[in-house]
Amino acid sequence: MCDFCNWRTLTAEDTWGRIERPHAVTGSNLFKYGEPAHGLVLFKHHNPLSFSREQLKDFLAVSADWFTAAAVVHPDACHPFFIWNCGPRAGASQFHGHGQLMLTALPVPAQARLTQQSELHAQAHPGTSLYHDMVQAHAAVGLARALGQGEDRCWILAHLAPQKDMEVVLLGSSLTSPVFVAALHASLRALVDSLGVQTFNCGILNVPLKQPQLLQQPAGGVESCPAANGLPREARLDDSQGLMLAFSKGMGSDEDVLRLLPSGMEWRPLMARVVSRGKTTSPASDFGCLEVIGHASIGHTDPFLLIQRIDDQLASVQL
Repeated sequence: MCDFCNWRTLTAEDTWGRIERPHAVTGSNLFKYGEPAHGLVLFKHHNPLSFSREQLKDFLAVSADWFTAAAVVHPDACHPFFIWNCGPRAGASQFHGHGQLMLTALPVPAQARLTQQSELHAQAHPGTSLYHDMVQAHAAVGLARALGQGEDRCWILAHLAPQKDMEVVLLGSSLTSPVFVAALHASLRALVDSLGVQTFNCGILNVPLKQPQLLQQPAGGVESCPAANGLPREARLDDSQGLMLAFSKGMGSDEDVLRLLPSGMEWRPLMARVVSRGKTTSPASDFGCLEVIGHASIGHTDPFLLIQRIDDQLASVQL
């Protein structure tokens, strides 16, 4: 009886068609509050909390290709935004695992603020970037992790000032980066499997756009949007082996570890933010005046416990 399980007949299709992989497929959103392009990305299985890394990889890969296809049709729109509301309490209209894809002519307010904050930070602190200093601040207290393979890196932060409970921030290179996929999967499995989260939001900003001609290339293709955000050459390492760097307390100033961080203001990583949306059994909303009007929040989970549970998941990651 699920519309999204019957996606072939019960969901709309974009003018450029569907983008499909073994575990995920795109559709067109019937409630288009994003202009000019607003689509859907669907897992092909029903349970929104049960997804493997391979399934998540397809979920993100078809999203990346949808952004590319939408940009071809709407060349004046260059602001992608990825939305994943898991569960009705998190804003999902259907139980079936799905996300929303927006490509807009103007950035959503959160993207505009992030860009402005990054520019103001670079002006106030020449030679560094907002993202570099975010990682360094969290590393100084043992709340940052780095996952990497070759030139690809993803930084995982258990947020010191969460928007909502259990906020995790991930700074990666692209939606199709194997390292980013592994880091996001480990973070989400830590929340769901180890911390009992049954509903969450995941939003992704600074999403780079692929070159249109790369749409049919393998998912790990090179990004070339002005928002492209790989590591500067001087920050790249020549290793070909996967690695995980755990910042324990007192290691925040370790030069050998922090040298992986790009220091220039040109570093504009893809930023994913994940938050728990509380207990599904609670009749009270987890968003009150403090959050809606005050733009503040009281986290209920110790971020050091959160990073420990992410560590448990990262320990089994093979790249």
